[in-house]
Amino acid sequence: MKPLEVFKVESPDTTGADAYELVTRDVFADLELTTVLGRLWIYIDPTEPVFIFCTLIRTGLPPIRVRDVANVAVASSGADQVVLDLSNEKYIPQLLSTIRARYGHENISQPDRTTMTIETEKATKEEIAESLAEVVIADPRRQIDERLADALLRITPEGFRVRHHASTGEEMLFVASEEAMRSEWIEKAEEMMNQLKSQEV
Repeated sequence: MKPLEVFKVESPDTTGADAYELVTRDVFADLELTTVLGRLWIYIDPTEPVFIFCTLIRTGLPPIRVRDVANVAVASSGADQVVLDLSNEKYIPQLLSTIRARYGHENISQPDRTTMTIETEKATKEEIAESLAEVVIADPRRQIDERLADALLRITPEGFRVRHHASTGEEMLFVASEEAMRSEWIEKAEEMMNQLKSQEV
């Protein structure tokens, strides 16, 4: 994926804006957010004091299902087992946690690094294999929201505890201050978001 199409940091203090942009870029790189966000605009005015953050989030990140990381089949040896042949080891912890919660720790074994088995009853093994393939084990969208919240905690100026935010699956607007929230700040944030959406930045 491409890095940010728009990355803009504005402030009456241009030196401070440049420094803030560097810090923000580092935080976003650390949290692997640069390819997830499409456009980003930050406005900070320490004299008001206000911090405004608007971003458009790239969509198209479907949840990860068992079938995305493993081939699920009934044991060919005639045993009452469902066998998972792993094709992507990245999600083994999530997969193991999910199937242990569903089928019990004692019914799960991992004979080698790329194979897991679930002990089942003979009558239900086909049914389990079929339904297990569709189980969600990870949601990248939720992980993005968590990383974005972490980034905001890191880049919001110290002491800016009064906050307003609005978020959808495709955009996030965040306003913070040391003082009571002013309607003109929220209006400015909404106008910034509209400009990001219409590519007028």
